[in-house]
Amino acid sequence: MRILEFITPSNIGGAENYLVNLSKKLKEKGHEVYILSSNPRNRKNPDLSVAEFLSKSGLPFKLMNIGFKYSPLAILKVLYFSKKNNIEIIHTHLSKANIIGAVVSKILRLKSAATAHGLNKKSQYKYVGHIICVSNAVKENLLSQGISEEKLHVIYNGIDIDKFNPNAEGLHKKGLNAAFKNEAGFNVGIIARLSYEKGVDFFLEAARLTLNKIPDSKFFIAGNGFLKDELIKKADSLGIGNSVYFLGFVGDNLVSFINELDAVVFPSLKEGLPLSLIESMSMEKVVIVSDAGGMPEVVEDGKNGFIVKSGDIEGIYQKIVFVYNNKTIMEKMGVEARKTVTEKFNTDIMADKTEDLFKTILPAPLSHS
Repeated sequence: MRILEFITPSNIGGAENYLVNLSKKLKEKGHEVYILSSNPRNRKNPDLSVAEFLSKSGLPFKLMNIGFKYSPLAILKVLYFSKKNNIEIIHTHLSKANIIGAVVSKILRLKSAATAHGLNKKSQYKYVGHIICVSNAVKENLLSQGISEEKLHVIYNGIDIDKFNPNAEGLHKKGLNAAFKNEAGFNVGIIARLSYEKGVDFFLEAARLTLNKIPDSKFFIAGNGFLKDELIKKADSLGIGNSVYFLGFVGDNLVSFINELDAVVFPSLKEGLPLSLIESMSMEKVVIVSDAGGMPEVVEDGKNGFIVKSGDIEGIYQKIVFVYNNKTIMEKMGVEARKTVTEKFNTDIMADKTEDLFKTILPAPLSHS
């Protein structure tokens, strides 16, 4: 198959990592994969360069300036690229790409699929042929908006379980070592875009309660976003500024970062299925998640992690203290977490199911579809 993977990112996050993981696997399977991406000017986070991120993947890609969602110029550019490379199926990610890619596929009479990475509005999928939902929660969200069930296919996010493994090296790269110099401490982390729906303020409130009980605990926030300054002020106003570390985008240090944590918290109010949750579980870390979106589809409360109600600060705090006091139980829970990921959420399974879907929707030679 000749597949176009088309994305219009605003930063580097789950969707971008998903695209690279999937593209590598589809290429290994012998398909020709073309990556096309818009090139956002990220003034707030200049370290989140899409060009740099895609270069590191080792995959061939092309960057293109994409205007607004229905930009005729953008449609023409993608149309020309698809025709020139004899694309058979256009697979899109994020709202602008979903609309432009689907319009191009209609004009060229190609098949199209879009991956819904979060709890999105149906308007961005109105021209798309098929929708891959990264969790049942994502599927239910689109069903509730009136999208027909036959268009929707649940294929869980998958990660590289060899890369995210509990025997990964510790921290050695610049910038992070100093924060972890207290070897005997208790480290709790969050990996998230710093926006309202990620619930980082709940994490800070729970940190305040935990520090009263476990004074040598430390809290690490990996991620960037428009709320960063506000959250730093909040940490200071709670009197915990000296125990909270805002690390920004950790990029290549992610494996090493997760390796240093005793627990990873995902307190989101709204969520599809975060890759960083699966990555943390793959590294045998204890995860504490809210009951938002697709997270309860991965975490079985008390078996491979903990689930609390969305916005339950006291619940997060209680679970953090439980992790601190029960090291042996937590080790068993970590092993169970990795087992879950190995069996259900690895890149091979994700790529196999995606390939099967593409084969199903592409017309067979000489067929009359």
